[in-house]
Amino acid sequence: MSLANRLVIAAMTSAVFLATVGCGVGAAPPEAGRASSSAAPVTIAVSVNGGTVRTPSRRVTVRRGQVVRIVITSDAAEELHLHGYDLELELKPGVTGVLRFVSDHPGVFEAELHRSGARAFELRVD
Repeated sequence: MSLANRLVIAAMTSAVFLATVGCGVGAAPPEAGRASSSAAPVTIAVSVNGGTVRTPSRRVTVRRGQVVRIVITSDAAEELHLHGYDLELELKPGVTGVLRFVSDHPGVFEAELHRSGARAFELRVD
């Protein structure tokens, strides 16, 4: 496949992804994005208990193209929002939620809980 064809396919894939996710419109499906075969997945575990957010690190760095899984549990109804990617995940008390996506936008992005306003972590994509 020529480079031009690969670029067209990549552009079309990105356009479909952005059209599906939207910017702040509704919630993205829990398993949004496609897997990258060149990088190992990264799992970020988050727990919220009594309003306190616990993560292994306040800043998580991943390589561009890696699959990222945010696995989160909360003791209260909450909504996780990953800024920049505009991905959202509704959380029910005691139910583990998973947000999966490909880290295809470089930069630093805040993951916050919308109802409480608490910052969960920052995602740095290199």
